[in-house]
Order: sequence, then C-alpha cells, then structure tokens
Amino acid sequence: MRFSLRVLASAFMLLTVLPGSYAWADKTLTLGIQILPATRGNPHQNVSLPGTLPLQAIFDSLTRLRADGSAGPALAVGWEAEDELTWVLTLREDVQFSNGEPFNAKAVVATFDFLLSDEGKSETIGTHLARVGVTGARTRGEHVVEITTIRPNAILPIHLDFVRIPAPAHFATLGPEAFALDPIGSGPFKVGEWQDGRIELVRNETAWRIPKLGQVTLIQLSDQSSRLQGLLSGSLDVAFNVATEDQAVVEAEGGRLIAYANPSVAYIQTVNTKESPLADVRVRRALNYAVNKDVILAVMYGDTIDAASQIAHPQAFGFDPTLVAYPYDPERAKALLTEAGYDNGFKMVTLMVGGASNEDQAHQQIASDLALVGVDMELQRTTFAKYLEYMYQSGWPDPIVAFSMVTSGFDPMHGYRTRSCRWSPAYYCDDAIMPLIEKAENAFDLEERRRLVGDVLAYERDNPPGILMWQSPAFDAVAARVTTYEVEADVLSFHTLDVAD
Repeated sequence: MRFSLRVLASAFMLLTVLPGSYAWADKTLTLGIQILPATRGNPHQNVSLPGTLPLQAIFDSLTRLRADGSAGPALAVGWEAEDELTWVLTLREDVQFSNGEPFNAKAVVATFDFLLSDEGKSETIGTHLARVGVTGARTRGEHVVEITTIRPNAILPIHLDFVRIPAPAHFATLGPEAFALDPIGSGPFKVGEWQDGRIELVRNETAWRIPKLGQVTLIQLSDQSSRLQGLLSGSLDVAFNVATEDQAVVEAEGGRLIAYANPSVAYIQTVNTKESPLADVRVRRALNYAVNKDVILAVMYGDTIDAASQIAHPQAFGFDPTLVAYPYDPERAKALLTEAGYDNGFKMVTLMVGGASNEDQAHQQIASDLALVGVDMELQRTTFAKYLEYMYQSGWPDPIVAFSMVTSGFDPMHGYRTRSCRWSPAYYCDDAIMPLIEKAENAFDLEERRRLVGDVLAYERDNPPGILMWQSPAFDAVAARVTTYEVEADVLSFHTLDVAD
C-alpha cells in the first residue's frame, strides 16, 4: 500500500511540475537584423552589433562588460595582476559546452594558442590580442589560467570581453572553417539550423545562463523598412536598428521603441598630411564651431544622445566628464577661418559609406551648416570595400581630404593605432600628442592610466582631428508580446529574452 501511494504521489508530481518546467518549449522569438555574419559561427570574428548577435547567443566570453564599461564576470569569475606582465584568471567551474565537453583552463589556453598562432593572428580577435600585447597563456590549475603580455596593460580584463571560448576538441577536430559551419559553445543557445539569411537557435539545456525561450530565430532583412513592416505584420518580434521617426507607428501597434547608445563615437576625420586648409588646427576648430549638433540630435535622434566632447563615449575607460562639446558659434568659426587665411572659404571633399537614413541626413545637415561659414563640404559615396582599401592599403587619394569615421570599444587608446603618426599610410599626424599616448598606454597603475588617458582626450578635444559628432545611437522596435529585451555594452542579453505566455 505504501509503495502504491508513493507511485501515485510521484506521478502526480510529474503531472503538476513538468508542464511548468517546460513552459519555455513553446516560447519563441523572431528578430530581424540588417546582416548575418559572413563568417558564420566563427567565434573569433566580429566585435560589434549586429554581426555578433548569433555569436553572443552561442558562445560565452571570458569577461562581460558592465553598463559603466568596467569588466564583470563571465567565464572568468576573478582576475588579478601578479606583476606588470602577468595576469591570473580564476574560471567558472559550473560550465560545459553544448556537446558535453568540459569547460576548464585547457579550453581557454587552447583558444589563446590558436589566436596567437600565425593562422589565428589573421582573425579579428587574434589581431586584437596582439594589439593589447598578449603573448601567451598557460594553465595553473584545472580552473586557473595565466596570461602574459609583452608590455604593461592595466585594463586587460576589459579586452577579454572579446575572447569567446569554443569547444576545444570540436574546434581542433574540424579546424576553423568547418567549425564555423558547426559551431559549439557554452552560451544559452545552440544552432538548430543555419541557412542563407536565416538562423534558428534552440535552447542549450546545459547552459549556465539558463534561457527563458525555447527558440530564437534571426532573419536577415537589409532594408530598414522591411524590418519595420515585419514587426507591424507580426512576422517579427523585434526589428533591429530602426529610426526614431518609427516610434509613433510602432507604439500604435502596441509595441515600443528601445533606445540605447552603442559603445562608439561618430566623427568626421580630416586628413592633415596633405597640403590643404585642414592641416591648420584653427580650421579644424572652426569646423566644430560651425556645426549645430544640438539641432541635429534633437530633430534626427530625439535628444537620446549628446554631442561628443571627446572621441570616447561615457562608458569608455578614461572618459573625462569635465570636457564640454564645442558650442554652436558660427561667428567664432568665421573668425578662426579668417585668422587662418581662409576668409573666402574652401572646398572639403568628404567620403562616406552611408547606410541608415538618419546618418545620411545628419551629414547633409552638417554640410549645410558648413556652407553658412563658407566651407563647401562635398559628400561623396563609396563602397565599404573601397573605404577599407583607402584606410588600410593605398591611403586617401586626391581630392579626398576628410571621411566619415566611427571609433568603437571601451579603450579610447585603440583609436590612436590609426589616428596618429603611427599609422602607415598616415592620414593624420600630430607630433605633440604622441608622448601623451605613450605615457597613457604604459601606465600600469589603474588610476594613473585613467588620468593620463583623460589628458590625451583633453588635448585632442582642444586640437581636434576632425568634426566631433556624437555617440552612435541605436533604436530597436519591440512587439508588445516581448516582455524582456536588454542591450548593454553592445551585447544583447539572450538568456533574459522573454515573451508573454
């Protein structure tokens, strides 16, 4: 009798508990984005949205950047600098990859060994590790890793946010190219099906970040209006990267527009290594005074962001909150141009790739403002491939004297890899800033480095390399059924995504 009662009690518990436990199985979400990564599930490519979206779902990184830009725990739960060239990481112990492989120090070292190899250095993340001076990694225990650098790096944990860890045996067996077609990580989702223009991600039941959904589908829709129409028709739950003017129509359908700032700053970079008016710092200051950024931000971006006071966003390490943006002062701009000998103005051929409608409109308004002080900013379009060729290979040809630019990330010093005399072919060189850059990069004391980075940014604010614009904004349209949608520090929180039952 007692046995029969126990069986009945167990059966009752199964009937009452299982349906609630598996409520996630029927929960799905469909997200429309501009583009899916061309490198498929390669964890060592792509560093910003939207290309990283599927990677953020499939893989975990060593650290996770908080809203204030500081490094928080992820696969690594602790870290300390043993000396100026050695960091020791303590790893999470409750993790396994979706194929059952264990996550441990050997998995981390295998990733670093690849990224620091001749083959791995060509990957985006491999290149990044080389820039920040990482030279090697070795195990110190089952869940302890040592990382060495060639020079002091006081903020290395911030850079480890980019390092995603793949299942090591699976990666070693397949090699990088085949692994990208069958990616295995420890993230909240794993690949169910990856087609051209569509990815179906299914719940990873062994994830340490337990997801609330059973499936997330990513659909590539390059046209902004197509993404918006998909949301309004109900075929999409989220339309990634729409415009502020879409807010009314989204809200009319019960949805909402979520605004956030990307960890990047937009500006127009000038070329001062050519014989042109832009070689004179007074001219570059004049350009900043001539642009009414407050009006552009109010009309085109709904006052969701502020004008940039420096080429760093507020969450970046060393950002100086005491610096102020250039005010709109066309009379001051004209006086500086006259002082520099250009009272009759000049022509400024500016290259841009273009894309979002607001970006195009913003550049056109900047050109209109500059025209009022006598500067003819002629906007020329190009392809992204040609843009990269000019930047990394051939240099900027005549008559181009400026180009649209965005600098990303949480370490402002990275921008000076190209935006300084170090770069070849150099397009901008200011000898006076170079000693400041060297001091900031080599300071190992955290607060000293923060102060020195601030000194670099303050100098550059007063001696601008171009027209400082604003932190890049983003607007995602979310349907009413989506209850939780969080983007922080350029990362979508896939494990907290949720929809109404």
